[in-house]
Amino acid sequence: MEPSSGHRATDRHALVMAIWLTGGFLAVVLVHLALSTGQSVALYAAGGTVLAAFVGHIVTNAVYRTAFTRRELTLALVLYAMALVAFALATLLEPGFKEAYFLPLGLVLVGVGAAVLFYMITHYGMRDVFESFNVVRDANVRERSDLVQKRWRSRQ
Repeated sequence: MEPSSGHRATDRHALVMAIWLTGGFLAVVLVHLALSTGQSVALYAAGGTVLAAFVGHIVTNAVYRTAFTRRELTLALVLYAMALVAFALATLLEPGFKEAYFLPLGLVLVGVGAAVLFYMITHYGMRDVFESFNVVRDANVRERSDLVQKRWRSRQ
């Protein structure tokens, strides 16, 4: 993968932001529609919208010959964790939520998570996926072996 710089990086960032802002807004509207009207189909459509935005991001990465940045991975992980916490809190505290929305919203969250993990593992491999999230290794001040340092530098 080539490192992006200058206008190329700005163009990629603008395209990714446009994809996710559009997909995210549509997904939020569909979730609101589903929760206000009781339509489970809108929840599945919201999950499909998030998956479509993810596929758009993958296509953008392929066109620009880049990978997901560490900031993109961190933001995605934080947003997914927030969605899981909101799902758990709504399940525990909101009366009637379990009966109406637990299965559809649970399937959407599991489906999106499984699709992202499947793509990342098949595209990058298990070791690279773990290392992309492993920030503790970067903070370690001990000297590492030459082999690890050479491999790490070759990826940067």
